[in-house]
Amino acid sequence: MGLPAVSGAARWYLAPVSETTAGYPRTVGSEPVLRGGGWPGLSGLGMRGQRARQRVRVTRWHAWLVAICLLGLGVRLFYLFHWLYPTPVQGDPFYYHEAANLFADGRGWPDPYELRLSGHYLADAQHPPLTSVLLAIPSLLGFTSFLAHQLFSCLLGVGAVGLVAFTGRRVAGPATGLVAAGIAAVYPGMWLNDPLVMSETTGILTCSWLILAAYRLRERRSVGTAAVLGLALAAVMLARAELALLALVLVVPVVGLARGVAWRRRAGLLAVAALTSVLAVAPWIGYNLARFAEPEYLSTGLGTTLAVTHCPATYHGSRLGWWSFDCVLGLPPAPQERSERDAFYRHEALAYMRAHTDRLPVVAVARLGRTWGVYHPWQQARLDVIELRPIGLSQLGMVMLWGIEVAAAAGVVVLVRRRQPLLPLLAVPIAVSLATVVVYGTTRFRAAAEPALVLLAAVALTAAAERLLTRLRATASAGTPNAFELAGN
Repeated sequence: MGLPAVSGAARWYLAPVSETTAGYPRTVGSEPVLRGGGWPGLSGLGMRGQRARQRVRVTRWHAWLVAICLLGLGVRLFYLFHWLYPTPVQGDPFYYHEAANLFADGRGWPDPYELRLSGHYLADAQHPPLTSVLLAIPSLLGFTSFLAHQLFSCLLGVGAVGLVAFTGRRVAGPATGLVAAGIAAVYPGMWLNDPLVMSETTGILTCSWLILAAYRLRERRSVGTAAVLGLALAAVMLARAELALLALVLVVPVVGLARGVAWRRRAGLLAVAALTSVLAVAPWIGYNLARFAEPEYLSTGLGTTLAVTHCPATYHGSRLGWWSFDCVLGLPPAPQERSERDAFYRHEALAYMRAHTDRLPVVAVARLGRTWGVYHPWQQARLDVIELRPIGLSQLGMVMLWGIEVAAAAGVVVLVRRRQPLLPLLAVPIAVSLATVVVYGTTRFRAAAEPALVLLAAVALTAAAERLLTRLRATASAGTPNAFELAGN
């Protein structure tokens, strides 16, 4: 039956409820909305009431998000002080910590290991700069201790929880955003690296931002959103050099294959994104080109990484697909100058790869299996101890990963059925997998893809919960006698 006519009073229309910029409410069908005509001022009262209810929902959503972020911060701080503190300052964490303090002191970008051991200032770019640049913020304020950097890194991890929530809301609605944030707050894959002071924290944060920026561009194809997408890509590259692959895997397809947009407009938006990204990374690239003997762009670390991952110890045996210092011990002495060392190690690794092409497919599969938790997962958890990850938490994270991967696969199916764009969520796992095949497989390389897995899992869980609630309501409605049945009795 249709809606009853109301003559001389107010007119009601069935109007679709669409998602607003704040994410409330999503399009779910039709509902009566009071519009125009009838009693003076009645329509305005109805619309004002609707806006008031919407503001309440937005406020409530943000309150829940704040609570979840505080939970995430609590989890990270408990992990820091219960398991890690005091933490030995060594390896990559030492690099990021010392580089941040040196940068804050205006001493540029030397090799902090060499500077500490010999006092020799040697130009270096073993890692891209963003992690240490962010850690330099508390250093500039006088908080230069490793603990201060650990705490600040935990705050960066909580920032990723917030970005995941906003992306989930944009992809599949407010409930999905909160579910995604809840998973990101407690899932070890999202916080194991934070108090360790690793670049994986920055990778998670920047990839979360890139995914959100990609969805924003799909909804609003403007110069501003294209520029933000390019800036997010630059941040990702300055956090993890291998993720420059996302320029080809995500940014170019998202902009270039946009439906309903003229080719000239697409080319313009792509040019804006590319120009913004180039301008953002240009100072670091120019700095490197001016101080090294050989051309270096984002990092001088590729050669070193390849050198410890391409040798008999990683092509055969128990460490298949991982890395080993034995690889370097079998090589001639490398040059001291960092760009020349990078070129030397790259040459040696490529020579070994060309001589053992028959093993490359097996090694590639093992590397992928290690990164995604399906090849010798318990051994990988034990190997992760070298990076100071508690083995119990690594094992817990591995078990949770398997559940999240299954849910993420279901989330892909849900979004395909809803005809929602998938590329922003699939691009980072694809780029991580490609990088893993080239270098080596390990748990922390997966970190940048964790936000995408969490978001896809949240889509599936929310869809399942909504379907269950619909069935329960239908069952309850069918089991409750209506007014006509009661009157007949």
